[in-house]
Parts: sequence; structure tokens; C-alpha cells
Amino acid sequence: MISTLVAFLIGALSGASGHYLGTKYTEQRHKKESDIIARKKIEHLKNIMPKLIEEMVADVRNDKTKIVREFVVLPNKRVGIGGMSQPRFAYYEDEHDNLKGKIDILEENSYVIDVTPENVPIYRMTEEFLDLLLKYGKLKV
Repeated sequence: MISTLVAFLIGALSGASGHYLGTKYTEQRHKKESDIIARKKIEHLKNIMPKLIEEMVADVRNDKTKIVREFVVLPNKRVGIGGMSQPRFAYYEDEHDNLKGKIDILEENSYVIDVTPENVPIYRMTEEFLDLLLKYGKLKV
């Protein structure tokens, strides 16, 4: 009777610890795979739009408030962004070849969302994109 109880307890503990360790290592593997995918995504973006990604990384890192999530697209720096109800980054078409096409790529990948209320294009960066910029933006490609 006692040996059966001991065997049961040992089996139960072995099963519970095996399940715990299996789950733990599976989660670690998934996180590592997710990190590899995220790194590849930002490296791809840096290959096709290096100057824009570099500028976005600098803007996000230099944002002292750490809350700016939106940016406007303007033809050039001579066009002001006055009258905005909240702080936004600005990117200029004359500084980036085919800027709208690059933003379309970001939008298609769900990294930015078009929140344009009227005629000035305004986009909101997703938290996933901000994380990519902050975590992998300075990697060498």
C-alpha cells in the first residue's frame, strides 16, 4: 500500500515537473523564434528604406516624452505643421524618394495606420513597430 502511494506521488511529481519544464522551454523557443522574425522584418525594412527607418529610429529614441506615436507627411520643410493639437514627427517628401510608397509598405505590414482627418496625411505607428524600431533599429544590415 505504501509503495503504491510512493509510486503515485513520484509519478505525479515527475509528470508535473515534466509539464512545467516542457512549457518553459517551448515558451523560450517561441520567444527566440519571434525575435528572429522581428529582426528579419526590420532588416528587410532597413534594406528597402534605410534613410527613413534611420530617421524614425532617431525620432522615437529622441522623444523625451516617449508618447509621440504619430507623424505627418509634408512636401518639404517650408510647409509648417502648426496648428496640430498634439506633437507629431514630420517626414518630408523631398528628403525621401517615393516616401508615400514606403509608407504604403509600412501600412500594408500593419506597422502604421492612416489616421488622416482632412488633407494632411497623418499616420500612427503601432506599438509593435515602435518596439521593432527601438529594439532592432540600430542593427547593422
